[in-house]
Amino acid sequence: MKDSVLLQDTVYIHRFSLNPVEGEIVNMTNKQLYSAHQDSIRDVVRYSGDLRPFNLEQVDGIFCLLLLCLFLFTYIYSGGLSFLKESISYLFTPVKASRIHNQTTSREMIYSYILIFQSVVLSAICIYDVFVEYESSVQSNSKAFLTIVTFIVAIALFFGIKDFIYKLIGYIFNQKKAMNSWRRMHMVSIEVLGILYFLPTLLLIYSNFYHTEILILILILFLIVQITLFYQIIVFFIGQKFNFLYLIAYLCTFEILPYVYLAIGLIQLYRTDVFNTLL
Repeated sequence: MKDSVLLQDTVYIHRFSLNPVEGEIVNMTNKQLYSAHQDSIRDVVRYSGDLRPFNLEQVDGIFCLLLLCLFLFTYIYSGGLSFLKESISYLFTPVKASRIHNQTTSREMIYSYILIFQSVVLSAICIYDVFVEYESSVQSNSKAFLTIVTFIVAIALFFGIKDFIYKLIGYIFNQKKAMNSWRRMHMVSIEVLGILYFLPTLLLIYSNFYHTEILILILILFLIVQITLFYQIIVFFIGQKFNFLYLIAYLCTFEILPYVYLAIGLIQLYRTDVFNTLL
């Protein structure tokens, strides 16, 4: 018995023994199991998720723009839809359209500029949505709102330059009265687009279905308005007895090619991402 006590290893401490000095239970096995369990929990929690696809409804700036358009729309048409009916009738009535420049009041001009602004904003949002969905070579950037603002500035400059060219043509060819009426007609066409684009744009941003059909509808509305403008131009050229080749040259130079250049410019703005490059 004495030999067995002497031969016992005094350094060895059993893993489940009680330490009489510190009063602690040394249980290394349970500690190791607990540590392994915690590591397994961390391994489960730390996984890489999929990035949520970009959508314009996530951009707060676009919501603010649409809300502003809604307030402007309700402000203009709070008294009724007579202004809308008159604007649409101007596009389909050449005789009435020739008199609208002199009969327009200051209040109607303010309404016109508000609707033109709304049309530019909605057009910029729709064009950006087209690029996000169908321009697969470029990922949607984190500064979508700033890019849309550049689109708004570019489209506004485009319409401003076109209006200046119309005015310049009137001075050059001594057709001031006719070109003033035509400038007013061009403004009315943009106003009508600002009215017609509002609901399709809302569906395009906040609906997850039928985006292609909505974009086709927006394109059809644009083509209908442009066809009515071409009709007014043809009536004017026939009334002035100009050569038919002059009509084709005018349509291609001032009514078709500028939109092609505008589309190319917007594509380049989207691909270069000006704000991300500068900032």
